[in-house]
Amino acid sequence: MKQLFKIILITSAFFISWCYANIPDENKEYIHFATSAEYPPFEYNEHGEIKGFDIDLARLIAKQLGKEALFDSMQFSSILPAISSNQVDVAISTLTITEQRKKNFDFSEPYFFESLAAVFDAKKPIKTATELDGKTVAVQLGSTMELWLKAKVPLAKLLVVDNNNQAIAALKAGHVDLVVMDGAQGAVFSQKNPGLAFAIISQSKEGYGLALKKNSVLTYKINQALHTLEQNGELTKLKKKWFGDVTWKN
Repeated sequence: MKQLFKIILITSAFFISWCYANIPDENKEYIHFATSAEYPPFEYNEHGEIKGFDIDLARLIAKQLGKEALFDSMQFSSILPAISSNQVDVAISTLTITEQRKKNFDFSEPYFFESLAAVFDAKKPIKTATELDGKTVAVQLGSTMELWLKAKVPLAKLLVVDNNNQAIAALKAGHVDLVVMDGAQGAVFSQKNPGLAFAIISQSKEGYGLALKKNSVLTYKINQALHTLEQNGELTKLKKKWFGDVTWKN
């Protein structure tokens, strides 16, 4: 009986500790965000400072909640595991809301709907998804674009890389025919690399959202903050700041 009582006490203590570990500290003065600062104009590193649309949005959300935004930049494939292991509170990094991801994580309401772009040598334009058959395509590991290519263009040959900087380098070196990425990123990479151009080849019905641990108390609060930013025009102003008045940004 004593042994059983001891086991119950240990189990109860573990359960209580686990519960507290999964409840964000309401007294914290900050929200800890994970991002992957390699995807302009959403998140990127400039002279040691993380900038971008997602970064500004995270700061606005934190301000709405009376908090400061702190950021950890990491590989894109490490972002969701960082939430699971309680390294961060929230992830914001062009994360597409998918049914598969929603099985393991909470997501905010979508704040941006992506378009899929092909980036290519301007002398060898690609205008439609049907032209991708048989092409060698560079794409970011774990991205929606990778899943889309595997589902929609099974005849394409994929070069899967860690980030879009590597994908563009592969294109410029002639290792691939094109890169598939988000439309906003396609515009930026094309502008920064003379000789490259981009075209929108598809539109996604799934939007970008902030990811949190399952059943996080922050999910509802972040949705409230997003709703406020939508209603007061701050979200629209932020989109104009980073994307301008362009037709592909939604």
